[in-house]
Amino acid sequence: MNHPTFEEFACAINKNSESAELNLVFSKIGITVQNLHDYKLDVPGQRLWSDDAAALQLEFKDVGILNEIPYHDIDEGPWVLTDVIFWGWQRETDSYYTGPLPYELNFQLNRDSIRDKLLKKLGKPSAYGISDNVDVWTLETIEMTIDYDGEKGVRCISLGLPPD
Repeated sequence: MNHPTFEEFACAINKNSESAELNLVFSKIGITVQNLHDYKLDVPGQRLWSDDAAALQLEFKDVGILNEIPYHDIDEGPWVLTDVIFWGWQRETDSYYTGPLPYELNFQLNRDSIRDKLLKKLGKPSAYGISDNVDVWTLETIEMTIDYDGEKGVRCISLGLPPD
């Protein structure tokens, strides 16, 4: 897989499947819109692409869910990239995302090291989750989220649209 850069992923978030930014990401990872799958829970207007071996997941919403469009049928696209998830070590595949991560992060860093590394660039994160195990930074129009898995370190790093 030819991994897109952090900047290419960030530029593609909130862009639809007809945009040059998202098509660049598609071409680098070798997929097309036809490779997007329905969510397993059969959620209307949402699609998913994942590669377990590459530990990468992309999530999409139909443009009609994000913007009011007259005479638009949900589930017909175009599809807007809403989230990019870089997975840390996965027991099932014995793999983790090996492409470039934002701000030179890596999955071996612990929470304190990540917070120290990002403090000057992004400031202090907001902590969320059941046990405050998720750090969130706002980067202009997108969010970067790091989900920690206790002693195991970083569960995943994601880029995405802020929640509504």
